[in-house]
Amino acid sequence: MVRRKTPLESAFQKKVIAYIESRGGYYIKIHVSSYQTEGEPDVVCCYKGRFCAFELKQGSVLSDLQEIKLELIRKSGGVAMEVKDINQIADAFDKIDKEIKC
Repeated sequence: MVRRKTPLESAFQKKVIAYIESRGGYYIKIHVSSYQTEGEPDVVCCYKGRFCAFELKQGSVLSDLQEIKLELIRKSGGVAMEVKDINQIADAFDKIDKEIKC
């Protein structure tokens, strides 16, 4: 079954994408379709050489499969998280900035 984004999630996704661009990141948004693998994060991006994956949630919860996918990305060295507030992405990018300066 393919789950469509709610209007609230779609508006949040636009804000997230604009924020990623404002910080100089490159993003790909994953479109929900019957051809897409289930459980993939909503937005993947590269920020200063780091692979990041964000599952955007506004009033809903992660599925078990989404949790598994985010954990696989983290185990592979990427940054992966459920995002309910854009400040979570800002914090993740700030952490990457600090790691690069070291």
